[in-house]
Amino acid sequence: MEQLTPRKRVELTIHHQEPDRVPISLGGSANHLTEDLYQLLKNHFGFKDTGRRTLVGFYSTPDYNPLLDCLGTDMRFLHLRPVSSFIMNEIGSHFQPFTDEWGLKHELLSGYYNLGGEPLGALETIHDIEKYPWPDPYLPERVQGLKAEAEHLFNFTEYSLVGHRPVYGNAWEMSRFLLGMEKTLLMTAKDRVLFEAFFDKLSDVLDGFYDMFLEAVGPYIQIIEMAEDLGTNNGPMFNPKFYKEVMWSYHRRTIERIKKKAPHVKVMLHCDGAIRRFIPDLIDAGFDILNPIESQLVGMEPAGLKTDFGKDLVFMGGVDVKKVLTKGNRQDIQKEIRTRIEEMGKGGGYILAPSHNFSNDVPLENLLAFFEEGKNLGVYPL
Repeated sequence: MEQLTPRKRVELTIHHQEPDRVPISLGGSANHLTEDLYQLLKNHFGFKDTGRRTLVGFYSTPDYNPLLDCLGTDMRFLHLRPVSSFIMNEIGSHFQPFTDEWGLKHELLSGYYNLGGEPLGALETIHDIEKYPWPDPYLPERVQGLKAEAEHLFNFTEYSLVGHRPVYGNAWEMSRFLLGMEKTLLMTAKDRVLFEAFFDKLSDVLDGFYDMFLEAVGPYIQIIEMAEDLGTNNGPMFNPKFYKEVMWSYHRRTIERIKKKAPHVKVMLHCDGAIRRFIPDLIDAGFDILNPIESQLVGMEPAGLKTDFGKDLVFMGGVDVKKVLTKGNRQDIQKEIRTRIEEMGKGGGYILAPSHNFSNDVPLENLLAFFEEGKNLGVYPL
């Protein structure tokens, strides 16, 4: 098969067709680098940093685009702009703590970015929901220069364009930040009426961010991200029955709003953990792509996922970062990539990516091997 452009390669893949090779991604949800790894790669390739940082959920990273050019990945990500009160910190000794527009405290704890404060932790009544100072999704500064960036990438490059999630996380993720984990779980069991009122308002606000974002980038992107962590390493975080009874309708509503604004766009869900029991309902809600596929967890065996859900879902991820990419050699990485591609790549519907972010314990040579071997081993026909 002739070599395709990255945009065409991804288009075929997300429509369950086989392109020339499996697409490779870096830069989306659960698919980032630590600052230290970025610097190692920058020194290795010798590219010039653009000097800007991009908003990726609740923190920021360097602009990856020069690095992605060196690695030869297929996707480029578009990011909502931060409001003026947001501090685009590097994760290091000069980190400046701050409180954001949600009332959440951004701080560095033991070297890790942390969101705290639980500004709605004392929620008790509908009035508490109404009086909370919800952020305005439609502030013009959120999209300053964004449409021009999207148009430039669309018209002057051949990359597939992806809308990085324009919110910290979607409604379940934000519930845990705003209410606190314990209160969120207790409310799902003991105060369903108040929780649903809160969830409804929160979903509307978050949907506003997607509306504003898609107004700028909708015509140019192929994929847009959402993020909800519904699982632990051992299984569902809460009763899947609750998902179907309450959360499902809000996910479906958000996806319907997205696809009304940009009918051609596929919706990717980032969802950690052992979430197999949720997958039929996630498909029914309208999700098209699932990431990051923590393949070592029970029920998340890639071959079984492809067999049972491959006609409805595109899979993105699955290459083990716990053992193979951290402790393996090049042969181990080749074997892991070959296995994932053979298990999930037949008939299209698979994007090569790690099973979570690349952390500091991934050696530089293993990181480079991942991208090199991904291109070598992912050529169709498999």
